[in-house]
Amino acid sequence: MPKILVTGADRGLGFALCKEFLGRGWTVFGGKFLQDYNLLEQEQEKNPALHIIPLDAGDASSIVKARDIAAEKTDSLDMIISNAALMGPVQCGIDELPMDLQAPWNSFRVNALGPVHLTEYFLPLLDKGSLKRLCFISSEVSCILLMKHRQGSSYPYPMSKSSLNMGVRLMHNLLFPQGYTFRLYHPGWMKRQMPDGTLSEAAVLDPADTAAHAAKYFQTSLKDEHRLVMYDYLSQEWPF
Repeated sequence: MPKILVTGADRGLGFALCKEFLGRGWTVFGGKFLQDYNLLEQEQEKNPALHIIPLDAGDASSIVKARDIAAEKTDSLDMIISNAALMGPVQCGIDELPMDLQAPWNSFRVNALGPVHLTEYFLPLLDKGSLKRLCFISSEVSCILLMKHRQGSSYPYPMSKSSLNMGVRLMHNLLFPQGYTFRLYHPGWMKRQMPDGTLSEAAVLDPADTAAHAAKYFQTSLKDEHRLVMYDYLSQEWPF
């Protein structure tokens, strides 16, 4: 039975990915951060192949503890999906002086450095896996070329996601020759999931639909694995 770790698994896409891979027969380790959500616990009651691990993706010590907990339950992982991200604040830019410098740092710590730390500490388990696949949830706003068409965007999230893309490129340069394969994915504008499991009316996509598409893409081997590309929920390639 293949094994996977999903960060930011409390709700939305992360939770939907956990359910999708459980349905595909995988053992799933779900990284839990939000204490006011218990969707993972409800799912675990129905499926013992789900293991819940406390995990703050922006805290290296939390990542180490999560790795140790996972290592007590398995000696290998086949895939990691780095999904956890900090979205806010809504506004932070040079047109709102004084600029809040802590806000972009918080986003950078979680969205850019967090996935790199996650890979670093979980490599011993991934080294023993059969698939060795690293998947990262990025965003359309990470594309520097396309941001020229957008105005009024807050600085922290786009800057941190662009940094994530560069971090994935650097990891690809190092780890692809060692047998690792990579996925960089833009999931689209998804509805927000509430603590009771319902979805907001805002946005366009159901996280479950995006998770089904993403899981197929993440799990399928490609003929051109040497290329690092960003794909989206419509199977389109994006510049980044």
